[in-house]
Amino acid sequence: MPRPLPRLLAAAAAVTLSLTLLAACGDAKKTDTDVKAASGGTDLSGVTLTLGDQANGLQTLLNAAGTLKNTPYKVKWAEFQGAAPLFQAMQSGQVDTGSAADLPTLQAVSGGLKIKLVAASSADGSGTAILTQPGSAVRTVQDLKGKDVVISSAKGSIAEYLLAKTLTDAGLKYSDVHVQYLLPTAAQAAFNARKIGNWATFGIYQDIAVQKGAKIVVDGRDGRTSGIGFISAAQSSLTDPARKAAIADFLGRLAEAYAWAAAHRDQYAQVFAQKNGVPLDVAKTVVGQGADSLVPVSPTVTAKVQAVSDLMHTIGSLPTDVKVAGTVDTSAFPHALAPTTATTATTATTPTATTSANPNPNANANPSATSSAAATPAN
Repeated sequence: MPRPLPRLLAAAAAVTLSLTLLAACGDAKKTDTDVKAASGGTDLSGVTLTLGDQANGLQTLLNAAGTLKNTPYKVKWAEFQGAAPLFQAMQSGQVDTGSAADLPTLQAVSGGLKIKLVAASSADGSGTAILTQPGSAVRTVQDLKGKDVVISSAKGSIAEYLLAKTLTDAGLKYSDVHVQYLLPTAAQAAFNARKIGNWATFGIYQDIAVQKGAKIVVDGRDGRTSGIGFISAAQSSLTDPARKAAIADFLGRLAEAYAWAAAHRDQYAQVFAQKNGVPLDVAKTVVGQGADSLVPVSPTVTAKVQAVSDLMHTIGSLPTDVKVAGTVDTSAFPHALAPTTATTATTATTPTATTSANPNPNANANPSATSSAAATPAN
């Protein structure tokens, strides 16, 4: 049996913010002309962009694809265990951009966070699921009536939306189950110890639990979740011309990384396995659950997410029914990546594949959430 990730063993009642400067994100030998040319004429040499990430998802993707090399600005990464603390950091001005699923993003907007949705990704929803213990009598969503269900990671997570949507579809009320909230690492430990019976979770937490025998009651496919994830940017960052230019450059590089991952899933799974200390078969599952492109936030995207907002406001999870279209700013990422660019990303050296979960002492504060093949945001 593979050993759990070191981050899954940690007592995760608190979230650790780790800011790590990427040494390779600048090139001291670049001339002023080079720097300006790379950013449409704007000198970005004095800009430091702080990128919020969950579970090391975007970092793993970008490092594997090699598309964040030689940026004309400096990059810092801010790592979080869930979307809620990530958005708190954005609120306090510590982070320029954040990656999260649709509902956590709506929760932040509903709470008054001044952000804009600048890019989106879409996955099939299989990376979010309601799990039950091996041997449990729970077979269907209807069987959850009257039972306790633990949700990771907090109120307003994508796992909570899956629970609410499937209960509604089954003719049940949200109040028909007893909901508790636990951060993913704490829930993982409790589920492993059989202290909780039913768990709504996502990504690598879900996949490792299934590998150990957990049963999937239902997952987010077939429209049970939108599958949408967002890159959000602080409004204050978008009003700064140089910082906005850096964000636009970053989004282009991220789009190239998504395209690279979609075209090199096996190679990316090898990188993911080594970086996160999981078996290769688990990494392949996580990668297969991910999105394969970064796209502008279109009316089609906002319509899907509006349905999420409407339902969650109805059950009381969202304080206000967010009008999603009003939260969008496509000026930093107006067009999807051209097809001819899809396989031209500069790739990093791929580490040797691993089929055993060797804990990585250098890993960041949390394993991958639904961050998979193209780092589909979690929670």
